[in-house]
Amino acid sequence: MSFLVQSNKHFTKGWSSKHNKENDLQCEFYCYKVVKPLLSYAASVRAKEEQFSELQKKIDNQDALIAYLKEVIRQKDNLTATSNKTILIQNDFLITIKKQLALNEAQITKMESEIKLKDSQIDKKNSEIQLLQSKISSELENLIKANTLPSSCLGKLTDIYTIKVPNIEPFLVPCDSKLADNGWTVIQRRVDGSVDFNRDWDQYKAGFGDLHGNFFIGLEKLHHMTLSQPHELYVYLADFENNARYAKYSHFQIGNEYESYKLKKLGTYSGNAGDAFKIHLNMNFTTKNNDNDTSMKANCAHDLYYFRNKQTENLTLIRCAVRPISLIRSCVC
Repeated sequence: MSFLVQSNKHFTKGWSSKHNKENDLQCEFYCYKVVKPLLSYAASVRAKEEQFSELQKKIDNQDALIAYLKEVIRQKDNLTATSNKTILIQNDFLITIKKQLALNEAQITKMESEIKLKDSQIDKKNSEIQLLQSKISSELENLIKANTLPSSCLGKLTDIYTIKVPNIEPFLVPCDSKLADNGWTVIQRRVDGSVDFNRDWDQYKAGFGDLHGNFFIGLEKLHHMTLSQPHELYVYLADFENNARYAKYSHFQIGNEYESYKLKKLGTYSGNAGDAFKIHLNMNFTTKNNDNDTSMKANCAHDLYYFRNKQTENLTLIRCAVRPISLIRSCVC
C-alpha cells in the first residue's frame, strides 16, 4: 500500500519553514497513529501473501504429486489388469497341464501294465526259447549220435552195440557175426526154459529179457528196423543134441501196432528147416491177452509169433526141445 503527499506551491518559503516544524510534529503524531495500523496491516498482508504463495506452491506440488500418483495408479491398474489376464491365462494353462498330466499318468499306468504284460510274455517266450533250445540241443545231440551211430550190425563183431534207426530212440542190440556170417542182428534168443515167453502184448511191444541170454528185442523196434531198410530173416533152430537147422528169408518186414504188427513180407525162402513161415504171411501178431489168430476155438499164443491155427508148426515152441535164435540183417533185397 502506498501513500502520496503533495506540497502546496502557494505557501511561502518562510511560512513553510516556520510551520514545517509544527506540521512535522502534528503530522508525526497524526500520521503515526494513522499509518501505524496501515503499516502493520501491510506487513501482515505481505506475510499472508508470502504464506499464501508458500501454500500455493505446496498445493501445486501436491497437485503434481497427485497427478503423478494417479498416473502411477493408472499404470499399476493397467499392470494389475495385465497380470490378472496373465494369471487367468496361466490358470487355464495350468488346468490344461493338469489334465494333460492326468492323461499322461493314465497312459503311463496303462503302458506300465502293458510293459508288465510284455515282460511276462517275454519271460514266457524266453522259457519257450530255452525249452526249444534244449530240445534243439537234444535233437542235435541225437542227430549227431544218429549220424555217428550205426543203423544195423553190418560190419560189427559179435557183441552188444547201440544202433539208431529213424523215428525211434537209439537202443542196444546183440550183433552176431559167427552163427550165419557177418552183420546179423539177434532179435530173439531162447537158450533154455528159464524165461517165460508167454507174455502179454505190451511186453512183446517193448521187448524183454537179457541181451546176453533169453530175450526178445520188441515189436516196435523190429517194425522200425524193417521199415527203415530191407532186412533178411534168419531163423536158427538147434536141439539139445546140437542138431541144427535154419530157415532164411530174403525180405522180412512187419507192420506197425495199428496193423497188429502184421507179418507183411518174407521174400524168398532158403534153408533146411522147412518154409514154416509162409503160411503166416499177412497174419497179425498174437499174445495171450491179444488174440489175433484165426483159430475159432482158442488163443494159440502159447509162446511167440504169428498163428493161423494151433495145428500149424511153431518154430519157437519150447516143448519141442528146440532152441531158436532169430536174426535179421539189412540187405539190398
